[in-house]
Amino acid sequence: MNNYQRAKQASNKLVIKEANDYPAEVSLIPKFAEGMMTFKAIDDQIDEVSTQQAKIIKGVAENKNDLIDELNDHIVDVAGAINAYAVSKNDKELQARTKYYPSALARMPQADVIKAAAIVIEEAGKMDRMELTSHGISEPELAEFQTLFTAVKETSSNTRGAIIDHSGYTEKLADLFAQAAHLKKYTLDRLATQFRRKAPEFYQKYQAASIVIYKHSTAKAAPTVEAK
Repeated sequence: MNNYQRAKQASNKLVIKEANDYPAEVSLIPKFAEGMMTFKAIDDQIDEVSTQQAKIIKGVAENKNDLIDELNDHIVDVAGAINAYAVSKNDKELQARTKYYPSALARMPQADVIKAAAIVIEEAGKMDRMELTSHGISEPELAEFQTLFTAVKETSSNTRGAIIDHSGYTEKLADLFAQAAHLKKYTLDRLATQFRRKAPEFYQKYQAASIVIYKHSTAKAAPTVEAK
């Protein structure tokens, strides 16, 4: 699992814990209780698949995942700087090409992350260096971005990396997280609003548990808080 998936699962497990701690309240809405059982079953599958994935990928994939997490952080930072510049110039096209969010990048296949990095690096190369620096991205940071980009591409072409990519576990995890997100957004969250009246204490705990706190790969970076 990547860092965002770990943060998402931590939130999901907390939601499940709160539901287990308030069985009487949850039972007030049978369809919500049924949805929570399915949500728990999906979380159990995520545990199982991630365990199998970990057995196969070991240190090789961990290194690759760390590189991708760092690359994602650089994509967000550099794209954000370019996007801010585009807004100041009212350049809608450039804004559209440089709008990337951590949660979206974390769900992307590695090939798409590489494409995104290539686009951002290309756009950064077109910008005046003084403009880029004034928007927070220095030459060393840009060079580090390029180095990470190259490292991820090389890892991707590595034979062991190819085995990992085609093992099916990465795709299965993405699918399970998508199932859990869909179930929560379109069933649990919509039914949960009733708890504001029926069980306000549980509702507050449910809402708090739904917040995803995503820690960037670099120690100095502040965590990103994503509601639900």
